[in-house]
Amino acid sequence: MAEFVSSFITGFQDVVERDLCARLPALKIINIFDGLVHYKFNGDSRELEKIIYFNNTFFVLKTMKGKQLNFASLVGAVCSSKNYFLVNKGSFRIRFVQENQFAKVDKSLTRRAEEYVAANSKLKLDRVSPTNEVWFSIRREGFAFCGELITKREFTEKNLNKGELRPEIAYLICCFADVSPEDTVLEPFCGYGSIPVQLAKKFRFKKLFVSDADESKVNMTAARKQIASAPQGLIDCRTADALSLKHIEDKSISLVITDPPWGFYEDIGDISAFYKKMMKSFARVLAPGGRAVVLSARKEELEQCAAECGFEIKDSVHTLVNGKKAGVYLLMATS
Repeated sequence: MAEFVSSFITGFQDVVERDLCARLPALKIINIFDGLVHYKFNGDSRELEKIIYFNNTFFVLKTMKGKQLNFASLVGAVCSSKNYFLVNKGSFRIRFVQENQFAKVDKSLTRRAEEYVAANSKLKLDRVSPTNEVWFSIRREGFAFCGELITKREFTEKNLNKGELRPEIAYLICCFADVSPEDTVLEPFCGYGSIPVQLAKKFRFKKLFVSDADESKVNMTAARKQIASAPQGLIDCRTADALSLKHIEDKSISLVITDPPWGFYEDIGDISAFYKKMMKSFARVLAPGGRAVVLSARKEELEQCAAECGFEIKDSVHTLVNGKKAGVYLLMATS
């Protein structure tokens, strides 16, 4: 069974582990670290390209474990064995990576790795603009691997609206929320629709309420294919104030999933006062046993306001969103 390594956004390793095991039964996890998973997979490798949260995926040539790992020993281990290359046409270059940063090494070590790949594959060396890359990577957890890069996905904000949540983060938040077919879900700060789109594409639920105070954003969200094509009555999309939610009945929501304003880009006044009003609004509409999953880079303020408004933090994920330290919180009312 072939081995692979894939990287993903920091903090979500537990979520990724659960999701991979559920989605791909043919995938067997060997080890998972913060932002990296090493696994066996006997299916079509193109299936791995469909995993929305995978950044770089490598076909593994060699792995090593230990406290004193170095590039010389990793190159030596690779060059002393026979390896099969999954992609065996085009050109290649060698990259060395130390703790997620490209590293410089002795030129003789690079040449040894280059000569090995050239002699054991049909790939031709091109250090400037190759079609393939072979990485030698060492991580701080005492894990190193040599792999052929087969999928490279660069997540950038250039194709998103300002402040729009990246789709892979929205998907992971929904996974963290553990959405069930019985859930009545509310997203009261829908923005450009990142979370509702992932819910509609990948998850089953009883009903979804989608809203935002900005009518133009609501209209954009409602027009998105996944929302507009949903069965009639499944998704309620409208303009509404999240701090009052007048269209939502008391105790009628089992799950809130949302990315509220952080106060960095919007003028919402005092963030703590805003979050307290938000929490009180959630407390009114949440059914007994209901839960709220909230993303915020204002972690201290959110944690304090949740406690003051009668919510307990049951679980959390700490990650990076747009370069800022952020938390995803699973909240439940204490009464």
